Amino acid sequence: MKKIISLVTMLLVAFTIGVSAHATYAEEKYPDNSFKKFDDVETFYKSLDKNEYTEYKNAKMNIREKVYFKDINKTFSKADHFIGKTRVGGNGFNPKRQMYVFLSVSEDGKEVKHLVIDAEKKVIVGSGGPLNKS
Repeated sequence: MKKIISLVTMLLVAFTIGVSAHATYAEEKYPDNSFKKFDDVETFYKSLDKNEYTEYKNAKMNIREKVYFKDINKTFSKADHFIGKTRVGGNGFNPKRQMYVFLSVSEDGKEVKHLVIDAEKKVIVGSGGPLNKS
């Protein structure tokens, strides 16, 4: 009887872990694409529609990086001393989803533009204009 109870308990635990792991990935709108090859960041930047994003002329800082979703805010933190905290978050993104991150700080430091695009070319967030420091 003890063996049967132990077996049933182990099966329930295994089932629960399997269901919760599956549920996490089932809710992802944007799954892991780390195994896919995409253009390098410079090539991608050159292909951008200039109406969508351009860097400031004589910018104090320009950032162009291809990163995983989990590292977007680490990239933005490089500009904290110019712009304050700018952060991006969201649900449904696998942490290993590849993203392109662009950020430009105006010459006077009063304006910032940033753009985050999924490597599969969906705009995640973008802004431009007067700086809103957090």
